[in-house]
Amino acid sequence: MSVVAARPPRAMRLTLRHAVLAALAACAAQALAQVAPAASEIVATVTEVISGDTLIVTEGARRIEVRLADVNAPQGSEYYAPGSRELLSGMVQGHEVRIKVTGSAGPDRVFGRVVMMELDVNLEMVKRGAAYVCWEFPTETYFLPWENEAKRHRRGLWNSTWDINARARCQQRPPVELPAESIRT
Repeated sequence: MSVVAARPPRAMRLTLRHAVLAALAACAAQALAQVAPAASEIVATVTEVISGDTLIVTEGARRIEVRLADVNAPQGSEYYAPGSRELLSGMVQGHEVRIKVTGSAGPDRVFGRVVMMELDVNLEMVKRGAAYVCWEFPTETYFLPWENEAKRHRRGLWNSTWDINARARCQQRPPVELPAESIRT
């Protein structure tokens, strides 16, 4: 003799299913809000280009330093640093840009994805070989084929036999804000 458990009525099953789904959705939304704060967007005019991965924008009277997220570019007297800076300057200097903020290091210093009209500036710098991707810190992962293409065609900083240690350089100057406990003193 087998015992069959009585099934609740269909309406009750649907109500219970909806309640469980609603509870899961609420938990997921709360977890996302705690882990990933909503990204803000800044629309501003580029007034200065510091290097191939850093620029200054003005939003009204506010002056903001913007570091291109996900990438690094040669700095100072490093090979291709002037070329990288000039390329970024030629693309965005004096133009209005949208910055999708991915992090900040204070009220007037942000990390973000820069878009001018429809041009993804961060990606364009990688495509042209003027910047390299920091793979330990990416918020976007579709840059790899473009970096490989720039290397294969020896564009920009990949034109030389000079071999960069991008991993070490990204550790020294990450394109994101690191938590305080990860900063070594």
